[in-house]
Amino acid sequence: MHRSLLNLLALTLLSLSLFSLPTWAEDDESAPPQALYYKFPEPITINFQRQSKKEMRLLQVKVALMSYDQDIINNASRNLPMLHDSLRTLFTEQTMESVSTVTGRKGIQSTALSTLKTNFKEETGKDSLEAVYFTSFIMQ
Repeated sequence: MHRSLLNLLALTLLSLSLFSLPTWAEDDESAPPQALYYKFPEPITINFQRQSKKEMRLLQVKVALMSYDQDIINNASRNLPMLHDSLRTLFTEQTMESVSTVTGRKGIQSTALSTLKTNFKEETGKDSLEAVYFTSFIMQ
């Protein structure tokens, strides 16, 4: 009796595991999209002496981009000079107040995203850049 109960239990577990296989083998379409990143190889360095009323001399920012679109990441490398110039221009236009607060840096980050999305749209026809991250933000 005890052995038949164990056999029944084993058979039940086996049949349940077979029914659950289709949920493990779902299509990749239901998986969330994978975030892809492109990190600028060099930081963007700005002579910030004029904007800071000679309080600091340099602003150095390391930048990374995030998209779910592999084409955007591939094009970031190909269009690096244009992207770098757009961000360098944006950073140069900033004031000491905007770079020295978290709120100001978030505003710069938002503007950087809009600017780079416009660059990608003009160059590739796509604007599927999702985020711009400042992985380092140094003021000296």
